[in-house]
Parts: sequence; structure tokens; C-alpha cells
Amino acid sequence: MAKESSEASTERDLEDQISRHRKEFGFPTYGDSIPFKNLMLKSLLNHYPEVDLSSIRIVRELGFTHGLLMVAAEEYLRPVGLSWSKLFILLWLRAMQEEGHEGLNPSELSGHLAVTRNTVSTLLAGLERQGYITRELDAGDKRRFVIRLTPAGCEAAQKSAAPLFHHLQDVLSSVDHEPRVALVNALVEVQRSLIQNRPELATRCPFPPLHAIEESV
Repeated sequence: MAKESSEASTERDLEDQISRHRKEFGFPTYGDSIPFKNLMLKSLLNHYPEVDLSSIRIVRELGFTHGLLMVAAEEYLRPVGLSWSKLFILLWLRAMQEEGHEGLNPSELSGHLAVTRNTVSTLLAGLERQGYITRELDAGDKRRFVIRLTPAGCEAAQKSAAPLFHHLQDVLSSVDHEPRVALVNALVEVQRSLIQNRPELATRCPFPPLHAIEESV
């Protein structure tokens, strides 16, 4: 009898936790029906009672949102043979050249984009084949290359960036300024937490889901 009472109490506690989570966070927009979602939440609580469900939920929503945004971005970038990282290489080069700089070297681009040197080298090779950049030896240091934007690269960046950025603005139009600030601050805090004890993560996998897209472009 005592065992049955304890099990009933545990069951009620699980239902209460699920109810609170549902009230605060709602259910994921996509996925299985509500009964199946309840079943998953109950199973997670049974196996990992020490873990706050919101932690799992936040990571799930971040991953799903990232995937949707990248698929949407690809529609604007693929017609000109760009990926998100390739686009921002062109935008960095454009910004620097507009300020009178000769160009950038691969190390500088790696730092600006928060990606590894190897990743930058792969991206630059693709952009050079497309005629969007030039790579020339630095006249002042023959050990370094200077990367410059070509007119074709400038045109490709503008052709894709303008509609893409307007689309992103439309997507976020329903989010007011204060929630935007809170969201950015929360995301930065998550990033800091992730790399606090493992700084190598910042260089090993800055944007893992992008690699497959970039390598296919």
C-alpha cells in the first residue's frame, strides 16, 4: 500500500512539473501530437529528474530555429553561389575597401568570422574560383596573401544581402526591441557558458550545420 501511495505521489509530481512547464513554455510548435509530447516530457523527467526541462527545450528550439533560418537564407544565397560565411567574407572585404584598406589577409578574416584558418582557406578557394575575390602576395610581406573583392563579388554580395536582410527583418518584425535585446544577451551568455571551460569549442565547431552547405557550393 505504501509503495502504491509513493508511486501515485511520484506520478502526481511528474504531472505537476509537466503542467508547469507547459504553462510557462507551451509545447513545441512542430512535432508530435500533445499526448506524445506529454509522454516524452514524462519520460525525460523519469530518467533525468535532476535536469530542468527548460534547458532541453531551449536547445531544441535554438537548433530548430537555426535550421529554419539557414534554409531560408540559402534561398537567397544559392542563386549567386554563396553561403552565409561566404557572404560575410565579401561584406567584410567591401567594408574594409570602402574605408580605403587594400584588403584583408586570411588570418584577419578568420578572426572576423570566428572560424578556423582551414575553413577560411576552403571558403576563399571557392570564392576565387567564382571570380568574387582575388588572392595576391602582399607586396610588403611575401609570406602573406592579400584578399581583395572583385566587382563581381561586390555585385553578388549586394544582390543576395539586400533581399536576405530585408527578409530577416520581416521575420523578426513581431519581436519588439526589448525582447530582442534580452534574446541577444541570453544567447551571448549561453555562448560564454559553452566555451568557459572548453575554449577550443569556439574554433572547432563555430557553425557546424553550415559546413555541409558551404562544401556543396
